[in-house]
Amino acid sequence: MANSRLMLVDSNHYTASVLVEDLRRRGLGYIEWVASTLDLPKGLEAGEPDVVVFNYHSDQPDSLIVCSTIKLMVPQAATVVIASPGPALKAVRHWAKQTQSVDVIIEKPLSDERFFITVTELLRVKAASREVNTRVAQLANLVPDEALSLMEGDAGDEAELFEAAVLFTDIRGSSQLIRDMPPQAFFENLNALLSAQAALVRSHQGSVIKYTGDGVMAVFRGMGRSYLALRCGLALAELNGKHPFPFGIGVAQGLVLAGFIGDSSQAGQKRQYDVVGATVHLAARLCEMANGGEVIATQALNKAARVSSPAPRPITGVRVRGFDTETDCIAFTPEGTPPTSEET
Repeated sequence: MANSRLMLVDSNHYTASVLVEDLRRRGLGYIEWVASTLDLPKGLEAGEPDVVVFNYHSDQPDSLIVCSTIKLMVPQAATVVIASPGPALKAVRHWAKQTQSVDVIIEKPLSDERFFITVTELLRVKAASREVNTRVAQLANLVPDEALSLMEGDAGDEAELFEAAVLFTDIRGSSQLIRDMPPQAFFENLNALLSAQAALVRSHQGSVIKYTGDGVMAVFRGMGRSYLALRCGLALAELNGKHPFPFGIGVAQGLVLAGFIGDSSQAGQKRQYDVVGATVHLAARLCEMANGGEVIATQALNKAARVSSPAPRPITGVRVRGFDTETDCIAFTPEGTPPTSEET
């Protein structure tokens, strides 16, 4: 519990010094002493405490209001009040019942170790809770928001059909790059590039659905999805001069189907959230067409996005594998990039 934070609120300097010394001797983490309610904001500047101990003195009956203040300022912290037997203890119990601002009441004297055992256990519970919250936050960073929504609801086995703009990135010549570069250096550069790509997707209100090995697949939904997806693609293209791995970008718009894929009938079976459909296939094919630093999108998407700067180059009659009809596209091509083939 070395990382645990404990705050002691005690207006009496002598009793506070004795308590702090005993707590530190038992190795109960970082201890912040606060002499009054007015000092609470300053005491919280270094971080929120896991447990707040309030030493109640019967000659200061109005000081119990500090418990409510603590709960208001640090609602996640456990509040422990220590009080002498008799009227003081009765007053604390009455206040706790009225305000619900006290978690634990401990009767003095503290020589029988009850206080220290209680504080130690509360700190242990808070540390475990903090670890769980950290893992949940890490999971939230790994799972798209759409998947979290399905996990929280009752539609875990149902697919969702919706309109979306789909974006793919893919490194050009990655097989050659990994042969020419030490594995650790390749991994570090790849991780830096994919992290930068994911950050740009999020900044344009998109969701990274998955990493495809040497690229990302992202989905943009809702109002403005066409514009946001295309603007994101152009922002991604600018990364090509800042990272050693060149990559192309493809963007398409249309209906997609999203949900969890995998066998849910087997206990412990891993399932994966994915987005599928003809639109996904088209965006991936357009990405394959794009040269390093180039963005290729359908004309239909840009008609909705209305992006005219930089000036796009039309590519008409593109034949895409898996599609019976030709697709009209546009390309945003950096200077000096060779022309894109019109078939993929």
